[in-house]
Amino acid sequence: MSNRLLQVEDLLKREISNLIIHQVKDPRFANFNIVDVKASQDLSKAVVFFTIIGSNEDSAPQKDHIEKFASMIRSKVSKLLHLKRVPKLIFKFDNSLDRANSINNLINSINE
Repeated sequence: MSNRLLQVEDLLKREISNLIIHQVKDPRFANFNIVDVKASQDLSKAVVFFTIIGSNEDSAPQKDHIEKFASMIRSKVSKLLHLKRVPKLIFKFDNSLDRANSINNLINSINE
């Protein structure tokens, strides 16, 4: 993976998080926490992994709301960043924390 790609992913993660904190007024997205961003080599797409602070995937906004949100965020990011191509943003819920907690609970129950 190229250094530039890693830098763009980090920049996208930081700017998207910043936009959510400071500019997004929709309460459905108030507790979004951006965990990671993985962009394609050609920067045509970027998957934005998120969690919802203090909640789970069931409380995530519906898919059509997330798609509208993604296009709005992409538009704002394109105005902030000086990139030739701003990738299409695809938001996906990251349930790795839930899986880690369930594995940890399973290990604890075995040890008891």
